[in-house]
Amino acid sequence: MNKYPKVSIIIPLYVISDRFFEDLIKFNNLDYPNFEILIVCDQKVALPRFKKIKARLILTGQSNTGPAEKRDIALKYAKGEFCAFIDDDAYPHPLWLKNAVPNFLDTSIVAVGGPGVTPPEDTYWGQMTGLVYGSFFCSGFAQYRFVKGKRQYVRDYPAYNLLIRKTALLKVGGYGNHFYGGEDTFLCLKLVKKGFKIFYDPNVLIFHHRRPLFVSYLKQIANVGRHRGYFARVFPQTSFTWEYFIPSILAISLIALIVLSPFQTWAQLLLFTLLPFFYLLAILSVINKTNILDALIVSTGIILTHMVYGLNFIQGYLTKQLLR
Repeated sequence: MNKYPKVSIIIPLYVISDRFFEDLIKFNNLDYPNFEILIVCDQKVALPRFKKIKARLILTGQSNTGPAEKRDIALKYAKGEFCAFIDDDAYPHPLWLKNAVPNFLDTSIVAVGGPGVTPPEDTYWGQMTGLVYGSFFCSGFAQYRFVKGKRQYVRDYPAYNLLIRKTALLKVGGYGNHFYGGEDTFLCLKLVKKGFKIFYDPNVLIFHHRRPLFVSYLKQIANVGRHRGYFARVFPQTSFTWEYFIPSILAISLIALIVLSPFQTWAQLLLFTLLPFFYLLAILSVINKTNILDALIVSTGIILTHMVYGLNFIQGYLTKQLLR
């Protein structure tokens, strides 16, 4: 493999904002000599001038296209040996590509992912969301997606930071779906079924902006939970695992205790024992990263995350067909 094989960076642009263009300028800082940027959008936008790199706008010719569809359109134009997918609300660490590409020296690896950490310039409420994501008590065994974890093989990885061999993408037919949330799970399932390996490297780092706590963030979590619940039934190979069901069990248990507590003493006892206990666990999971007041706010976000995710997971699991 060439030391610096060409990489096609693909950005599905949905939210056209000043922040996107500010983030786009930061791609100038990439320490890698051979890449292109493909931005796919439903409408024409004026791209900023870059010092050294090439960026191309690709119009879909459609309206309301999803991220998977945009990425598949870009695949037709990509000239790189690897396609590097990143969202329109993120930007890379300067060593993003230089750290990612050597992993592909192992020819059994077709995809490499890395963490999407909270940018230091995010707002206070965005930082609070970042602490929610980064808590093990919230994200569990998926915590490595939001903070640096250990190097490992994975079976599923989000497309906000995912590099894939173009040949493998073509072999499985690209993303090939219309899901808006979970489109990457569908792709990873196709890769795994082919016997391909997906690898996680903590040094393949991007900065991923957070939605502010609470309302905007919880809407996103509801969508994630709904898609994961649907996938747990339809695509059990990667999504029917016990950890995805834990928030639903917690949510149902808490609601049952709230309903029963006015009538049953044991329910009152459990409710007023378990809820403070959960709060304590949530606080302890983040107290080393912030102050006590912020830890209380974040712990509330963690518990609400489990509730919203858990209930929407059930809804998704019972849904016959998930519409975009």
